[in-house]
Amino acid sequence: MIPERRLKKAPRYLEILEIVRARIQSGMYGVGDRLPSEAKFCSEFAASRFTVREALRRLQAEGLVERNQGAGSRVVRNSSSGVFVQSHRSVSELVQFSLDTHYSFIESEETVLDETVAPLVGGSAGESWCVVRGLRSTEPNREPLCLIESYVPARFSQFVPKLAQTQGPLYSVLEQETGERITAATQSAQALQMPDHIAAAMSVPKSSISLRLMRRYQSAIGTVIASFNWHLGGDRFIHRTNLSLREVDN
Repeated sequence: MIPERRLKKAPRYLEILEIVRARIQSGMYGVGDRLPSEAKFCSEFAASRFTVREALRRLQAEGLVERNQGAGSRVVRNSSSGVFVQSHRSVSELVQFSLDTHYSFIESEETVLDETVAPLVGGSAGESWCVVRGLRSTEPNREPLCLIESYVPARFSQFVPKLAQTQGPLYSVLEQETGERITAATQSAQALQMPDHIAAAMSVPKSSISLRLMRRYQSAIGTVIASFNWHLGGDRFIHRTNLSLREVDN
């Protein structure tokens, strides 16, 4: 007699994901509404905060919600679209993308800054820096959301191997290892054609349109790390900035 095969129970976070997704699609949580807090979901589903966060992370990866540190999650659409929504109001939220995605290291190499790249990363033409390349995706072995080229000054070259093993924001590793505290962060966005080596690494046609986010983290000494984040164009990635307007007393 062939023993009865038991069905494998779905992970708890997937159960929560399906319930919250259904609520969004039914209109129980409407577009623009804030979802209940993580603590309330933990209580309702008798689940750990880690489990609830994983469910919310996947809802974000589906493009249904945006997440803001300290402000919870807000519904941005009621149907899954494969869009990853990144939203920020502060530096801590700026790096939320690094915390919500998986990083796959590709390679690192020394490079000499040219006259185009040097002013963007905060160096001088002719200087030798190290560039670290990696892909970010919603989960391991999934279609990449972006390719990141991180430029690291020569004074930090000894820490590059550790960056290859990092999942969170790379700047925080350098800050901890070197003691150089980040005092400023700048970001710029530009729509550009992908360079051939970027398109090849992301397995997309040459000259594909990309949203390139340029981020530079600085200490009192100079640049700690500067990254070119090459995001796929179209509607797979939405970068949103939330601005708070207040009346200023005269």
